[in-house]
Amino acid sequence: MNHRTSQRVYSDTALDNWLARLQENWEGNFAPEAVDEGRRLYRVGAIRQVELGADDAIVHLRITDGEDVYVVLEWSDGKIDARSSIEDYFKRQILASAALYEIEELVAEEVAALPPDENAKAARRVSGDENNVVDDEQPINAVEEPERVGKEAVEASRELTLKFIAIDSGIAMEVRWRTPDGRLEAALGPEAPSAEKMNNLEREALIRLASNARRDGLRYQTKTARYELSQLDRLPGFVRTDIPRWEQHFLVEVDADVESLAIGVQEIDVAVEVREEMLGGDLDIIWRLTLGNSRLSERERKQLLRKVDEGPVLLPGRGLVRLNRSQAKAIAETGDSMAVIAGRAPRYLLFSFFAQESVKLELSPELAEWRDRLFCPEPGANGVPSFLRTYQKHGVHWLQHLFSCGCHGLLADEMGLGKTLQVLSLLSTKPISEKPSLIVCPASVVPVWQQEIQRFFPEMRVEVLGKGNDFSQHTEPALWLASYTQLRRHRPLLDGLSFGYAILDEAQFIKNPDAKSTQACLALKADHRLAMTGTPLENRFLDVWTIFRFLMPGLLGLRRHFEESIQEDGAEAMARVRTQLAPFILRRTKKEVAKELPDKVELDLVCPLTDLQRSEYQRIATEGVSRFGDNLPAGMRENAMGLLTLLTRLRQTCCDPGLLPWMNVDTAQSGKLAALRDRLGEILANGHKAVVFSQFVSFLDRAKEILSAQYPDVPLYELTGSTVDRQKPVQTFQNSEGAAIMLVSLRAGGSGITLHAADYVFLLDPWWNPAVEAQAIDRVHRIGQKKVVFVYRMITAGTIEQRIQRLKAEKRELFDQAVGNLSDGDDFTSYFQSLTDLTDLLDEGSKRELETIEA
Repeated sequence: MNHRTSQRVYSDTALDNWLARLQENWEGNFAPEAVDEGRRLYRVGAIRQVELGADDAIVHLRITDGEDVYVVLEWSDGKIDARSSIEDYFKRQILASAALYEIEELVAEEVAALPPDENAKAARRVSGDENNVVDDEQPINAVEEPERVGKEAVEASRELTLKFIAIDSGIAMEVRWRTPDGRLEAALGPEAPSAEKMNNLEREALIRLASNARRDGLRYQTKTARYELSQLDRLPGFVRTDIPRWEQHFLVEVDADVESLAIGVQEIDVAVEVREEMLGGDLDIIWRLTLGNSRLSERERKQLLRKVDEGPVLLPGRGLVRLNRSQAKAIAETGDSMAVIAGRAPRYLLFSFFAQESVKLELSPELAEWRDRLFCPEPGANGVPSFLRTYQKHGVHWLQHLFSCGCHGLLADEMGLGKTLQVLSLLSTKPISEKPSLIVCPASVVPVWQQEIQRFFPEMRVEVLGKGNDFSQHTEPALWLASYTQLRRHRPLLDGLSFGYAILDEAQFIKNPDAKSTQACLALKADHRLAMTGTPLENRFLDVWTIFRFLMPGLLGLRRHFEESIQEDGAEAMARVRTQLAPFILRRTKKEVAKELPDKVELDLVCPLTDLQRSEYQRIATEGVSRFGDNLPAGMRENAMGLLTLLTRLRQTCCDPGLLPWMNVDTAQSGKLAALRDRLGEILANGHKAVVFSQFVSFLDRAKEILSAQYPDVPLYELTGSTVDRQKPVQTFQNSEGAAIMLVSLRAGGSGITLHAADYVFLLDPWWNPAVEAQAIDRVHRIGQKKVVFVYRMITAGTIEQRIQRLKAEKRELFDQAVGNLSDGDDFTSYFQSLTDLTDLLDEGSKRELETIEA
């Protein structure tokens, strides 16, 4: 704030008159907002000149835009009136407030400087640092002034004594009068003497007090009759710089707690001591917060944590302290974890602390030994079947070791590496005979488990959960197979059950934590929990959170805080998640462990548009922009269903205009079907088998029509949601000799089947989700495949499908990093801001440019 930069013209009489007037609460005459803005103008030095008269004042200001204005203040009947060159009433109040703050400073600084023998001088002109100059144009009453000075000489003045103390919210300033005989009297509040009982020197001291308080940000509190400074970030500077200025004019006493604030903000050291209440029991987690060599009390710790989001915290007797952001989040997330697990603290929660580099971790000897054992399993697997491959034996051993350490895991091997066989081998080698075990999977995969059990472990007793067959009807333990739907329907029975093993196959089915099927899975109680999926991350990081909410509740904290952390902290949060999950995820790819598996060649087959496709696509895209606007994220927020329907119609047009509800056209109008027909010609002629995937069953029907007509002698099989016996067409296709075609819908064939007799895969409408697409491809490219697999993604040039290929590349990277290098997963509105950019039909030049960029 600038001080004493304005020109000041005044007389002693003017000072005396304004001294009396400023003792009133003049701020109450103005709107609070005007007072605040006026104080700001005053502090930034907007006042250029003050002409102080006995009953009025003229103040010139230069406001922020460089404009020079003035305000005239006049006293009438004890009230102040403001006139200005600005007509706006509120702005006049602002100018008047700024002027009064400047006059208050002037009076506080100059009244005490008037020596008694200068009452004959006319006036003084003060300008910045210039010397005082006599001005005879404003004479002073020569009779009245000696009487006033004489009275002051007779009366002994009291001195203002200020005591600065530390309070929870900051610093308080207690104000007392010290009488000549040493007594202390109230100077503020209801017990203070009235203005009539004070002489001019005392009144001047109070005005100086008020002016300095406003300058330094102290606010008067009526209830406590003291000034307080609650802006914690200003406290160190106030103690170091401002208090010494107060000592120039007042008697000042400073508490030791206040003096400690001059140090500034001090960092708290955080450590967590973890031990077990009994060996193998719950963790006993003790947070230690220390400042220097002193440990914070429980009351101080709670006070600090309660206000940690507000910045520095004032702890009486210690000064200003704070936790750094990562330490605060570590403590908060531990609270989250405890909330998730309802107060219990199993050993695996240690990994919440391992991820916090800012927190010192001190483990009891038993826990340190457990941690080392978890990271260093003994080699070899006990009693695993000899027919397992080497990496499968390692998988079984990894699961055995994890469970022996009281933890639970995610088996995330790529599709086709035999996760089912590994889990059944685990159940065979380490059974829990006194309890039932449970495998939950999609309904289409239940028969696969039955076949694998019958083939490799026929001695296992198996029950299938369904109508007329549930847990209540069997007293002897068994291995139960249940679809996600059936488990949801039998949810009331789960509260009274405890399983040996609870296993979720295709665990991405519980990615929605709010779904009823997910809630049923989360209600399962088991000694050992295992999740299986080749696609642990599909669209969002919440997919992973939900899976681990099932496996190890509390490890990733509360859902809301987990999502906020990923969104706000980015790479830092992702690194923390990787550290926490690394010991509990096992993922191998076919390239890593199945050296004998032939290559997979993936190609984009760009298909032309027919004239009808082109015109209909352009019409739908144009009408979509007209209806929803070009701001794609805004459109998704306001009308997501309408926009998704639009995008589906565009995709259907890319595939075959005959899929549109209002179209009834021949299959010849589909460029994709023509390309499929032609490409299959050479493949089938050479005796190869091909699998054709689509998410549109009606598209498969139209493909069947054109392929049956073109290749009447080639066996053609179907697998859709309406197929009653899924295994029959699969086995027939697998065992047939020579060329064959299998038409498969995504919903029916995305998991649980093996089609490695084929070596060609056609994706008629490549899915936006690369993880789901990979599931389909891995029906063919899996253990047992003897040939190189060729995968064709059929994409219409220059359309929404080509743009989505870029998005899929991003999502592919996201999925590949799901168990190692997490990155942001979001929907396509993160990649496309404009609906036109997503849907517009490109010309040939633009298509070539896009293809160059993608390459």
